[in-house]
Amino acid sequence: MQRLALALLIFCVAAAPAGAVGVDIRPDRVLDGDTVTIALSDIPNGTVFSLQLEGAVAPGPGGTFAFTTTDLVMPFTLEHGEVQAALENTATNELTVRKGDTQVKMSGASQNGRYSADRNITIAAGTYDEIGLSGTAAPGAATVQATLSLTGIKRGPDSATISFRVRGVTQGTMTVQVFANAEKVYGKEIALGPASTPTQPAGTGALAAMVATAGLAVALAAVRRRR
Repeated sequence: MQRLALALLIFCVAAAPAGAVGVDIRPDRVLDGDTVTIALSDIPNGTVFSLQLEGAVAPGPGGTFAFTTTDLVMPFTLEHGEVQAALENTATNELTVRKGDTQVKMSGASQNGRYSADRNITIAAGTYDEIGLSGTAAPGAATVQATLSLTGIKRGPDSATISFRVRGVTQGTMTVQVFANAEKVYGKEIALGPASTPTQPAGTGALAAMVATAGLAVALAAVRRRR
């Protein structure tokens, strides 16, 4: 019933413009444990707000993966809320929502490499210890596609900042998207993990050393001739 009410509300307001919602997402790249900030402005109460995180994650040893946010600060409440997860290229899956002593977990096996889950809860303002996805990749999968969405009717300050830490990811990308009344108002791709170091072609260093040595020899010969 709660999901139906939210769906009907989204349908009713979808035709309404989202207005001049301001969004600024930083930084452009994060390492494991770094913080992402989403500065929001001019979001009136009653707006159907949705935060969507899409990740392309490389499995670790043993095929395990994690796409997890920790210390997620939600500055306003999302009433009649819903947490949704969708994964591709996986074998087993788990969705975890943890705030203080309250914890919700949903898990299951994939069908043809795909898995989805949703939970209807009011997403109260405050700090969430963990909201994330984990599991094992499908055999032979080089990348797991993970999507995590938080949706609900916004109640709270019109201007505020959502922040969270990214955990369990050493390489890949994450796209952060913000929707207001079912309209996408902003999206940004963030690189995960350290930037790759350019590799020097084999023999380049030795060739440079030979050129430098030859140049020095020519210079010394010129000095001797002047004497």
